[in-house]
Amino acid sequence: MCERYDLIYYYHGKQFCEPGYNWGPGVKDHYKILFIHEGKGTYQVNGCTYSLKKGEGFMVFPDTICHMVADEQDPWVYSWIAFQGDYVEPLLSQVQLNKKNPHFQFAPAGWFDPWLDQLTEAHKLAKNSELVVHSILYRLFAEWLDMLTAPQAIGYLPKAKEVYVRKAMEYIKTNYYNKVSITELAGMIGIDRIYLSSLFKESIQLSPQMYLLQYRMDKACDLMNNQQLSISDISHSVGYSDPLLFSKMFKKVKGISPSHYRRKIV
Repeated sequence: MCERYDLIYYYHGKQFCEPGYNWGPGVKDHYKILFIHEGKGTYQVNGCTYSLKKGEGFMVFPDTICHMVADEQDPWVYSWIAFQGDYVEPLLSQVQLNKKNPHFQFAPAGWFDPWLDQLTEAHKLAKNSELVVHSILYRLFAEWLDMLTAPQAIGYLPKAKEVYVRKAMEYIKTNYYNKVSITELAGMIGIDRIYLSSLFKESIQLSPQMYLLQYRMDKACDLMNNQQLSISDISHSVGYSDPLLFSKMFKKVKGISPSHYRRKIV
C-alpha cells in the first residue's frame, strides 16, 4: 500500500542577496527548501553553523529558530519553495533530511530554474491554477527525491545526470512522432544542448539525435506488421513528412530499405 503524502504549496521565489545580507534569527510556520544557485553563505540552526555554497541547499523547518547570512565577498543567490503538510517529515526522512541534518547537495544550479518558471506561469492561469501548482510541487518533489536517492554504484552516472538523461528519453518516447528539436529539449530540461549530448554519450554511447533516430526506426519496424499502413503512412507516424527522407534514414539504421524490410517479415 502506498503512503499518502500531503503537500500544500505556499509560495516560491528567488533572491540575489547583497553582501552580508541576513535573515533572522527567526522562525517560519511552514517548511521551506532553499537551493543555492551561486555564491555562498552560512545557515545557523539548532546550535550548528553550516557553510554552504553553489549546488547545495538547506531546509527550514516550522517553528525552529534559524539564521541565514550571505557571504561578504561572494553572496549567495538562492531560490526557495515554501509548503506545508502533515506527512512532509516522513517524506523528507527518505533522504535523511531532518532538524539535525538540514542541508543537502541536490544538482547543478540550473536544475531548479525551470520549476520556478512553471510555478510562476501556473499562477497566471485563470482556471485550475491551484490544481496545476500543486501538481508541479508533487512532480518537483518526486524528481528531487529521485536525484537524492539515485544509485551510486560504480558505472552509474551522478544523480542529476541520470535524471537529465532519463527525462530526455521519456520526452523522446512520448514525442517521437512530432518534430523534436534537441536544442528545445535541452532547454526544457534546464541544460544546454552540448551538455545534453555529452551526457547521452557518457550514458548510452549515442548522441540524442541518434537515440531519437533509432527509436523512430524501431517504431517503424513495429508498424511494418500492419499491412493496412503504407510506407508513407509509417513515415508520417514516426515523425517524417518526407517519405524519401524516411526511407534514407531507415536504410541508414537498419541496413535495408523499408520496402525490403517489409517483404522479409511478410
